[in-house]
Amino acid sequence: MGIALLLSVLSGSISISKSSLIQVFGLVYPIIFFINLFFLFLWILSKSKLVFFPIIIMLIGFGNMLDNFQITFFNQTDKQPHQIKVLTYNVQNFKYENDTHSYSKTKNEIVDFLVNQKPDIVCLQEYHSMANLFYQPLKDIRDSLNASTYYYESYFNRKNNQLSGLVIFSRYKVVNKGRLKFDGSRTFSIFTDVIINMDTVRIFNIHLASIRLEPEDLDFVINSDNENRKAITNHSTKIYHKLAQAYELREKQLNYLINKIESTTYEIILCGDFNDTPSSWVYSKLTNKLDDAFVEKGMGVSHTYAGPLPLLRIDYILTGESISTRGFTRYELKRSDHFPVSAIVEQTN
Repeated sequence: MGIALLLSVLSGSISISKSSLIQVFGLVYPIIFFINLFFLFLWILSKSKLVFFPIIIMLIGFGNMLDNFQITFFNQTDKQPHQIKVLTYNVQNFKYENDTHSYSKTKNEIVDFLVNQKPDIVCLQEYHSMANLFYQPLKDIRDSLNASTYYYESYFNRKNNQLSGLVIFSRYKVVNKGRLKFDGSRTFSIFTDVIINMDTVRIFNIHLASIRLEPEDLDFVINSDNENRKAITNHSTKIYHKLAQAYELREKQLNYLINKIESTTYEIILCGDFNDTPSSWVYSKLTNKLDDAFVEKGMGVSHTYAGPLPLLRIDYILTGESISTRGFTRYELKRSDHFPVSAIVEQTN
């Protein structure tokens, strides 16, 4: 387990193109960490010399530990007039898997939640609607949020009367907008340039490549003891290939995004679903450029994946150097396979 902890710590320092396998250890860093912590206490109680092994690795990965676990004593929950409340949420196409929740009920409950939070900027991933008037549902949500604008782009070319993609709602004036896409990749990011307190701020809404694990894959990860050795080997290989493909595409998307960030002359607020953890190469590269609102004002683990795999924080709000985070909240709203998060931020320059 000590070796697994070391590999998970190193995953943020080794690019995906050099090793996609090591990224798998970063994906489950919190689980590996707590297992090592359990053994650490056992070895302390038994006065074993093995106690120094996990301690050394934890010290090596101290920065990585702070990216995953936080304690804050001054977390602001109410926004002041000069501040900005930003909220991001992967709404899973409004298809919450619960027999008592229809599409319309899930959508209405999510919209009601967003309205009650009174955000200034909302970034949604996996937005979905189906209507004869294509954009009317987006306009209805915009009006419910008391937003002045929205910007939507589909992941793929629009099909029939359905929309599925990324959307940014904003109470601020928009002066520019665009999307990030390249051959072999769906639209994985959109951005709007908005005027806030006479300054232009670029808002990115991103949704990086998913691993696309099926329910049977997740069931295998949790209950693999129920299969024979050959079945375990075959299914493990299948899952690893899915992971490797997702990581490779995610690195290409990351490089494209980094170039866009570096060429942006405005301050940045970046929101979205990275489909990757704070121990990953993706997170490491992005937080070299921007600050993580959770690290500034978060508490505990604040996992944002609401599915069966525990302790995964894969949804983020990152900010540029002249935008400071005053508060961070993860909401216990179970209407998707993600939890929403928000941040209260303000311009300091």
